[in-house]
Amino acid sequence: MTDILDAITAIHSHEERYEKLELLYRNEEEKQKILDAIGDMSYRKECQVEISNVMEGDGRGFIAVEFHDDYDKEAGPYFDALIKKLGIDRCE
Repeated sequence: MTDILDAITAIHSHEERYEKLELLYRNEEEKQKILDAIGDMSYRKECQVEISNVMEGDGRGFIAVEFHDDYDKEAGPYFDALIKKLGIDRCE
């Protein structure tokens, strides 16, 4: 098992018809792994999805994936697949 301090950290939050997954990276390699995984996956174009990269310095930061007005609850399966693709075994 990978040490949690040496792996991408996932933080999930949600409200009615809104879900967000933040993926914390600690270096450029982790950041690129996240961006590649997101680029390989798809979601219905009717969903309003925002993907943002917040850099905190020293190669650290997080990528947030936000589903707005998610009437069909597409975010849950998308986030599950993304987490699995990244090899993350738990989400906070």
